[in-house]
Amino acid sequence: MNVHADLVLKARVRLMSHNDRILDGEEGLWVYRILFTVSPHAYAFKLAFVLRDLSEASPRVACLPEARRALLEEARAAGARIPADAPAYQRHMWDHTMADLRQIERRLGQAGQ
Repeated sequence: MNVHADLVLKARVRLMSHNDRILDGEEGLWVYRILFTVSPHAYAFKLAFVLRDLSEASPRVACLPEARRALLEEARAAGARIPADAPAYQRHMWDHTMADLRQIERRLGQAGQ
């Protein structure tokens, strides 16, 4: 996927002006989605982290299990790109995301019965 250079620059500037370790919320989501396209190994954990956080904390998906599942599926895909030599807490993102997806699948299966 090609991302326009101006968007990449804007995302990098926004990230550099942020004082915390991870930029969260929907703003963090667009920043890490853009930067993930140009440097997946560097931003895989942060994108997966923000996606999981939004799947749990966002009022927009609180009552929408399909939307939550979509965020977690994207987090799973990003988590698969976390390098093997990354710190353990980053590599465990995959395990946590898969556990969340299984829980949603169980709930959706029970609701459909």
